Amino acid sequence: MRGTGSYSLFSNLKYIFHELKSFSISGIIISFLEIPAKIMVSLVTIYSPKIVLDAIQRPADIKEFTMTIIFITLILAAMFIIELYSRNTAAHCANAFVLTHMQRIWLNKAADMDYEAFTSEEGKQKAEKARAALEDGNRGGLGTYFPRFSALLMNTAGFISYSAVIMKLHPLTVPILIVFYLINLGGTLYVEKIKQASKDDIAKAGRKLNYIAYRTRGLDIGKDIRIYSMAGWLRAMALKAKEDNVRIQKRIADRQFILDLVNIVLVFIRDGGAYAYLIYMVLGGHITIGDFVLYFAAITGLGEWFAKLASGIGEMAEANNYVTDFRSFIDIPDHLRWEGKELPPGPKQAVSIDLENISYAYDPAKGNVLESINLHIKAGEKLAVVGSNGAGKTTIIKIICGLIRAEEGRVLINGIDIDRFAREDYYAMFSAVFQDSGVLPVSIADNIALNVGEKKDYNRIQECIALAGLSEKIKSLPAGLETKLVRYISEDGMEFSGGETQKLLLARALYKNAPVIILDEPTAALDPITEHGIYTRLDSIAGDKATIFISHRLSTCRFCDEIIVMDQGRIVQQGSHDELVARPGKYHDLWFAQAKHYADKTDMADCL
Repeated sequence: MRGTGSYSLFSNLKYIFHELKSFSISGIIISFLEIPAKIMVSLVTIYSPKIVLDAIQRPADIKEFTMTIIFITLILAAMFIIELYSRNTAAHCANAFVLTHMQRIWLNKAADMDYEAFTSEEGKQKAEKARAALEDGNRGGLGTYFPRFSALLMNTAGFISYSAVIMKLHPLTVPILIVFYLINLGGTLYVEKIKQASKDDIAKAGRKLNYIAYRTRGLDIGKDIRIYSMAGWLRAMALKAKEDNVRIQKRIADRQFILDLVNIVLVFIRDGGAYAYLIYMVLGGHITIGDFVLYFAAITGLGEWFAKLASGIGEMAEANNYVTDFRSFIDIPDHLRWEGKELPPGPKQAVSIDLENISYAYDPAKGNVLESINLHIKAGEKLAVVGSNGAGKTTIIKIICGLIRAEEGRVLINGIDIDRFAREDYYAMFSAVFQDSGVLPVSIADNIALNVGEKKDYNRIQECIALAGLSEKIKSLPAGLETKLVRYISEDGMEFSGGETQKLLLARALYKNAPVIILDEPTAALDPITEHGIYTRLDSIAGDKATIFISHRLSTCRFCDEIIVMDQGRIVQQGSHDELVARPGKYHDLWFAQAKHYADKTDMADCL
């Protein structure tokens, strides 16, 4: 049996047991005690009637018979207790294993893996399938892997034990029965193959539903839903995703119904023939009444063991596929180095950045979004990146930050190729405010410091919120810096406005004190007066750090040393604000297109 990809049953079994061993070795040992206990109970159960009937046919000593019954009863009671304790331990171990250990592995991978891989279509698909493998622990997923493996061993042991009993009746009895059982097994594996082939479609539908569920429950989107009457549209989207899921599940259920129907016919033929042969043997005097009852129970039990075995193999194949889904995500390779040969510049060191012949495509079939970019950012320089939507501005930032890798060209920090730096060391060089950054359901101080378990520098936090223009707001809060954010999660939490959130994110970037500051539309949600106040403090905010701005508001570019203008993935202009606005070109056109919206012709002269 093999899962999809290169993960065999043995490989996945080895992986799970390695993780289980590191989680709870005692839980594994106790869980396996259920197997001998269950087999012992089953064998004693089918042999007890034979013992009683044989004792009746040939009068036995009452004392000996009584002691035998008491011994059997005690054995059964002990085995029942061991079985119950072992089964409960296994269930608890499996749930805790998934909810703590495996969830932590998933979260660590999602947080640490290459950003480019995580946001790719393949990465999102694998992440969704791995997440699904962690859910519904009682019905599917990784939580069932160990219990199903234990059950498979137990069913195999039970089938072998009962086969040994039946073989005494006739050597061909078991092989004939096995033929019927194998037909059942083939059908079970066929249905499981259909289930696995449908997983990608189920994952896509699940992603749509999750997106609708999680993205529409926030307070901000809640206003849009009501104002723009989006409720009906969202319901239609959710209904379509649900219908896709139901259609896939129905296809699987139809195949399962046909399999169950065939199995009913097979059971009638198989068990009916076996029972007719037993009646013939007892009427012919070849076996006793006690033997008849024993073999009758054994044949019935053998069918049950094989049904469980066949079902268990199918369930194990399903569980094995869940492990494959999980490992396929966990094993997505990281291209960025975890170890480096060079140490990056520290917070107080000057940093220059060079992009040499950089080209990049998110989808090669759609062409490059960046084409042969060459750019030198001087140490301490304040650079603005402007251009229309889709010009490639944010992509350049992602490449500089190391979030994505260019197919062509290279990035140099102080003349050193970034491939020579360790990944975490490289990320430490950047403080960034991205368009889609967010806040966490913790205190304002924790949202700024982001140093879990470390001592926060409250004096520095106060300096950063002052530079970001957030001091007055925080002073107005009863709990000050200890105010919790995200009301949806924190009972005493509050919600910042869009502009306040951007100020908070700016304070966070300043607190990190990295040698390079990246600001991607950092003031988009601020009013012009507040925005102007921040940019007039730009020298205080950035100091001598290399600073890169992306902005659609060209008025902010006047505060920068250098401006590059992008169009269709290329740098089409470069220079200072005064240089670019004075000569015809893309920047000149953008500047006057924006200026006419907030000034008349007389005022435009002042804008220059």
